[in-house]
Amino acid sequence: MTRGTRPCHCRLRGLRSILGRGCGAVTAVLLASAAQAQDLHLNGMADLRLVAPSSQDSNLNGGLGKFRWGDNDATPVAPELGMLVLRGVAQLTPDLLVAADVRNDTQQRTPLDLLDAFVRWRPVSTTRWRWAVQAGAFFVPVSLENTEIGWTSYWTLTPSAINSWIGDELRTIGGQGTLEWRGDVDHLEASVAVFAWNQPAGVALADRGWTFNDNALGLFGRLRLPDVTAQEIGASSPLYASEFRQFDNTPGWYGSFAWERPDLGRVALLRYDNMADPSAHDATEFAWHTKFWSLGVSSRVGNVVLLAQGMVGSTEIAPSPRFVSVTDFWSGYVLAGYERGEWRYAVRFDEFGTSENNPGAGVRNSEHGVAVTTAVTWSPRPWLRLVGEVLAANYVRPQRTQAGLPSHAVETQAQLVLRLSF
Repeated sequence: MTRGTRPCHCRLRGLRSILGRGCGAVTAVLLASAAQAQDLHLNGMADLRLVAPSSQDSNLNGGLGKFRWGDNDATPVAPELGMLVLRGVAQLTPDLLVAADVRNDTQQRTPLDLLDAFVRWRPVSTTRWRWAVQAGAFFVPVSLENTEIGWTSYWTLTPSAINSWIGDELRTIGGQGTLEWRGDVDHLEASVAVFAWNQPAGVALADRGWTFNDNALGLFGRLRLPDVTAQEIGASSPLYASEFRQFDNTPGWYGSFAWERPDLGRVALLRYDNMADPSAHDATEFAWHTKFWSLGVSSRVGNVVLLAQGMVGSTEIAPSPRFVSVTDFWSGYVLAGYERGEWRYAVRFDEFGTSENNPGAGVRNSEHGVAVTTAVTWSPRPWLRLVGEVLAANYVRPQRTQAGLPSHAVETQAQLVLRLSF
């Protein structure tokens, strides 16, 4: 959570300006190098939506609903600009690539924001071995689902609970090294990253639980926390968390290993630890020590694509010896997708939960629930998609009683989307 307290003397200074200069520098390199690039690609995506929102207040507006669109949105069914993303990729040399995603977001304080911006060096290899390094700001490579521009999914409009959280709270702001081995059939890949400026990550899982949202947080955006959290700590609402900050001098890390075989599929294991000191804080925010394991599997049975991912971890704050709060979290999903001609069909089942261990808490911020997503896509042209999606969640979260709501809730959200790629 976010609350007022004494300044933290170990906080690094000027991190926001460093982050801004660093991401801005990558974007400037992309633009300045465009004329000299061997290969330059500029592409984007925009969509217009008709939305039948949930009956619960959306978490994006301070409510405890699980979905992007809720009862506190303007009208029950109305056209909405759901997404506008521009991606630039410049291949400066055969080895050097620069990329950035820029998004327009009317729901954030910054109308134009960076989702990621990085430089990658991957030398051309004529052997079975290949290596690469990249630096900047980029998404944690944990998703088999969100493979499209702007952290979007090929199969559905709304990502799973796991990948919604990744988009909301996690970004690698640092460097990553990757080593690949390419056999005749098998492909092995291992990566290690060191990063900073992501120590508030975990506050959303602790304060509001899992959500389903296709609007990933930009690098200069803020994450809205529940209004009941503000009331609980005596703060004014709206209450926000700035996710991309650092409170101590310890970098975080993750390591991953993946095995892929065309006739069987792909298995990917990742260990993540932001290494934050849970006692570090400043006048407005805490550092959250967040760590997790993630396992993802993709395969194909006939014409059906199967994706599955599971995550288990914890996040902790301990700003004083008398105040220690640990939230364990877990989630998993299975997605089945089928594609034939111009049509694409997908169904996904999610299960999610958190468990707070805070002896001083009156109402535990714990939860458990399930969700089902169905999506149908018609794509008569490569640049045109018409997507219909229905998302339903059934869950119990005692925190809702603090807002005068029953702890048990059932939500449904439906969307019809015209999506253009350019």
